[in-house]
Amino acid sequence: MKLLANTTSPFVRIARIAMIEKGLEIEPTLVDPWADDARLREANAATRVPTLVLDNGIPLTESLLIVQWLEATRTAPQWPSLLGADPKRIADVLARAGIALGAIEASVHTIITRKVTAPVLFDETPVGLRRRRTMVEGMQRLEAVAAEMSDGNVAQKAPGLDTICAVVLFDYQQFRYGDQPWLPSTPKLKALSEAVRARASFAQTLPR
Repeated sequence: MKLLANTTSPFVRIARIAMIEKGLEIEPTLVDPWADDARLREANAATRVPTLVLDNGIPLTESLLIVQWLEATRTAPQWPSLLGADPKRIADVLARAGIALGAIEASVHTIITRKVTAPVLFDETPVGLRRRRTMVEGMQRLEAVAAEMSDGNVAQKAPGLDTICAVVLFDYQQFRYGDQPWLPSTPKLKALSEAVRARASFAQTLPR
C-alpha cells in the first residue's frame, strides 16, 4: 500500500491515526497537493490528501472513506472498532466526530483562503467570521462533552472516532491559531490531547 500525504493536513492525520490503530503502519509518501504532484493527480483527480493506494492499485480518497474501509476490512475482535463496542452509542460517537469535523473543515478552509488573499481581509468578512464562529463553537461543544470521550484510561485503550477527531481538531487549532485571542480555552480537550499522546498513533502524527 501507499499513503500519499503531507505533514500538516488534519484529514491526513485522522486517516493515519485510524490506520495505525488498525495495525497498518505505513510510512507516508509525502506529496505537495498545491504543486500538482503527478503521483497524487494520477491517484486522485481532486489532488487531495490523504489518498491511500491499495496493493491492487485501487485508490481510496477522503479520510472518512478510508476509516470506513478500515472498519469494514479490519474488524473486531482482532482490531478495535473506531465506533465503539456498544451499537447503542455509535450515534453519540458519530455526532461528536461530526462536531469536530465541521470545525476542522472551517479551520482548513480558512488557511486555504488565506493563501489567495490577505488574512485580515478574509478573516473579517462575513464568511471568515462565520468560519471562526464554527471553530469556536465546535471546540466549546466538544469541551462540554470531553468527559464522555475520556471515560477510562484513554492512553491504554483504542480511541473512538470522536476522540480521534476531537484531538486532531485541538492540535490543529494550536498549530495554526494558537496565538489568536479568539481561540477559546478548552482545558479538558487539552488534557485529552496530552493523555492520548502516549499512544504511538497520536505521537507519530502530530502536525509539523
